[in-house]
Amino acid sequence: MTEKINNWFKDKKLRFLVTGAAGFIGTNLILKLLDLKQTVTGVDNFITGRTSNIDHIIDIAKKANFSDFKFIKGDLNDFEFCKNITENIDYVFHEAAIASVPWSLKEPHLFHSNNDTAFFNILNASRISKVKRFIYASSSAVYGTNSNVPSVEDAIGEPLSIYGAAKLTNEIYAKAFFNSFGFESIGFRYFNIYGGFQDPYSAYAAVIPIWVKKILNNERFVINGDGETTRDFCYIDDIVDINLLAVMYDGGEKAGVYNAGSGKSVSLNELIQALKGFFGNDIKYEYGPFRDGDIKHSAADITKAKRELGFNPKFSLKEGLVQSLEYYKNLFK
Repeated sequence: MTEKINNWFKDKKLRFLVTGAAGFIGTNLILKLLDLKQTVTGVDNFITGRTSNIDHIIDIAKKANFSDFKFIKGDLNDFEFCKNITENIDYVFHEAAIASVPWSLKEPHLFHSNNDTAFFNILNASRISKVKRFIYASSSAVYGTNSNVPSVEDAIGEPLSIYGAAKLTNEIYAKAFFNSFGFESIGFRYFNIYGGFQDPYSAYAAVIPIWVKKILNNERFVINGDGETTRDFCYIDDIVDINLLAVMYDGGEKAGVYNAGSGKSVSLNELIQALKGFFGNDIKYEYGPFRDGDIKHSAADITKAKRELGFNPKFSLKEGLVQSLEYYKNLFK
């Protein structure tokens, strides 16, 4: 898959806009696009994005003599700003969002403005600017009350959180723009993505960076529930690849949505055992209450992404953890 991607981009010079550029997925995506010698504009408002990520991108670009990256700080709630940044752009990767189920229950208005209003603005601006394809981040949270595992794209339930509702709204707008205007989009329902540049410091950080930070600091951490909650953990490099495959897609005009995960799920207790394989049996943890709004079991059926996009995840959980732990060990030196 990597060779296929490299060969496709080899003789092309395209212009990309990446929103959420200072975030986890946005940073990794930009670094790969620059490595592929593409022209990239990054945008972020730094509500959750980290300035250190942008500093790292700029540093890498300078060292590699890349002159094809620029960063713009701005808010996607400003429609005029969205129109300006989408001018002369070939493809938009809309990764900007506040991604947290518990946070969305505490500040629903913040989530509506940054996950729905911002989405509509950048989607509509991309249409007006004649962007070739709009590629965006959805979430497995849209499956909500549908407890069937693994999750299949055409079988969703009712949202269990404001975050899940926001992401479902994104998908509805994207489909409506295709039906109304013929504007192409591809959305990815991200499952539990992990890897380098994922923020370990936020109160709403994802489970792997939180636990690894606690372990490296010899601190106790809490497992929400009994540990039998299952999640589909997918390493970031595979997620970058599926986004690039969406650029390469040539199966005709569409507004599609795909699961983006590893296609396998593990329990939190199994994740603990995997971490013990790296850190030993003396890591400190305890069990706590199950979090409101969380889905008990989660796994991605990636059959559709394999068939239509050629997606084939390369990293096992162990292989992805090896790469991730190297990043965090350097971060916490």
